[in-house]
Amino acid sequence: MPTRRQKLLVRFVPLAAAALAASLAAAGLGVLVLRDGDRCGSGQEARLAGLAGLEELRLAPAGVRPDGEAVSTECVDGDGENLLVAAVGYDHPGSPVRVQEYYAAELTARGWTPGRATRIGEACYTRHTAAGPTVLRVGPPDARAAGDHYALVAGAAIEGEADCSW
Repeated sequence: MPTRRQKLLVRFVPLAAAALAASLAAAGLGVLVLRDGDRCGSGQEARLAGLAGLEELRLAPAGVRPDGEAVSTECVDGDGENLLVAAVGYDHPGSPVRVQEYYAAELTARGWTPGRATRIGEACYTRHTAAGPTVLRVGPPDARAAGDHYALVAGAAIEGEADCSW
């Protein structure tokens, strides 16, 4: 059974990489991460650290607590888009609407621009950060997630621009 971290990462990588990761997870091998690939090799460490260091990943409304895991990071070098990803999950006792309202107010006040989310129940924001052009998604970790859990997932394209379409 995949961990929450694997679910978060699989949810936000391109479809080709997600299909590969799902088949590997089913085989008990987890998410494929090519740390020594051309794009994930040297030169990405500072950007990945900048992404993981985003203070917005630690923002949470009152009564919400981290799900016990620290911010997880990955450099996903796959077919199509290649991404730097930092994710953290939270458990919350209330309505997902309250969570989305909180982040809408907090993130826009911090200079994040709302974008068009491509997934139901999710909000997406963009801003330039230490990792470069960055996307921050707020929503359920996957389509089957219970209503008492959500994830903050920040992503930056290794090459090109990051936008709410990935």
